[in-house]
Amino acid sequence: MARMKVISRCTCGKVKSKYLPKCKACLDRDHNQRCKEARVIVEKGVCPRCGSKLVRNNALPGWWQCSQYGNWKYREGDLNKSDCGFQIFTE
Repeated sequence: MARMKVISRCTCGKVKSKYLPKCKACLDRDHNQRCKEARVIVEKGVCPRCGSKLVRNNALPGWWQCSQYGNWKYREGDLNKSDCGFQIFTE
C-alpha cells in the first residue's frame, strides 16, 4: 500500500512547510509589515504604552526599549514612574 503525501497549503494557496503556519512569502510580507509599523513608532520616539522616551539597546540591531524598562537603577527616565516592559524590533 502506497503512503499518501499530505501537502500543507497556506491561506494564500501556496504550498507551505508543515512546520510553519504560513508560506515563506506570507511570512516575509507579515515580517516587513511589522518592521514598518515598528519604524513608525521609533520615529515618534515615544513609548506607546506609557509615553516615556524610547532608547536603543545596542545588544541587537534594531532593538528599541522604553526608557522605563528594567531595574530602576538603570533607567534613563523619571524614577517616580512605574516600570514599563515595552520593547520593539525594527529589523
